[in-house]
Amino acid sequence: MKLLSLPGPRPIALACVLALATLQVQAITNSTPTTAFAPVGFFGVQVAPDWVLTVNHVAAAFFPLSAGTIPFANGFGERSVIGRFDAPGAGPFPANDLTLLRLAPGSGAAFFQPVSSDLFAAGSFPALDVTIVSAANSSGPRAYAYTTVSEFATELDPDDGGPLGPVTVNYLLSFDAQTFVQSGDSGGGLFLGRVLDSTSAPLLGLSSAQLGDEGQPPAGSGFVQLAAYRPWIDATLAAAAGNSQQIQWVSSVPEASTWLLWGLGLAGVAAARRRSASAAAPRF
Repeated sequence: MKLLSLPGPRPIALACVLALATLQVQAITNSTPTTAFAPVGFFGVQVAPDWVLTVNHVAAAFFPLSAGTIPFANGFGERSVIGRFDAPGAGPFPANDLTLLRLAPGSGAAFFQPVSSDLFAAGSFPALDVTIVSAANSSGPRAYAYTTVSEFATELDPDDGGPLGPVTVNYLLSFDAQTFVQSGDSGGGLFLGRVLDSTSAPLLGLSSAQLGDEGQPPAGSGFVQLAAYRPWIDATLAAAAGNSQQIQWVSSVPEASTWLLWGLGLAGVAAARRRSASAAAPRF
């Protein structure tokens, strides 16, 4: 496994968490079984009545649109997959690890999962509380766990300076050695905040990778940020024959300017404290 470089000094290795049918599937570490988060399936998240977002390395393995294509199943039931649309530049893993799946028309009430439209600049930002959800759970239909994301990486280098060069990933990164995705969790949802159901939070991203140095315990997770692909997602739905559905994009994360002011405020407090301490210090 090659070492990957992130913006700044933090080097990590990245392990694909694609689950094969012959492998034992493990749930997110420190996760809790739940029957909530119905849009999350195995693998992918339903975001509109006939549309699912999943990661490309899962779609390539399980949804080839051939006789062997499996149905998509989640808390709303099981539907046939009739269309697959890979993000521009998708593959090999981890490049642009995103795919749209179109489901056969179904009956029942229309469902839309709000998706976050907020974009992050490359680098660090104040940590956001998030909820990881996966269907890879033996004790229930789904499982969830809480962690934080604190960095955004536009590109990673999968062969550590080799001939491949950097590839586009648009990852939200969680550096959490206690709670991370495992084999089978790819395509699961990343929701904003510490929540108990998808109805109370927008979808931020999809589980794509496990982070950590080769030969060492995992150190976190990488999630494809969906807002980075909004133009392609919207254009794909708009161009699909007979489709009248759209993604419900919402903005709910504080703007970068708010974070900057917050950071400058803390810097000002720190400077004031240093001045105060200096004034109070003994002089010789």
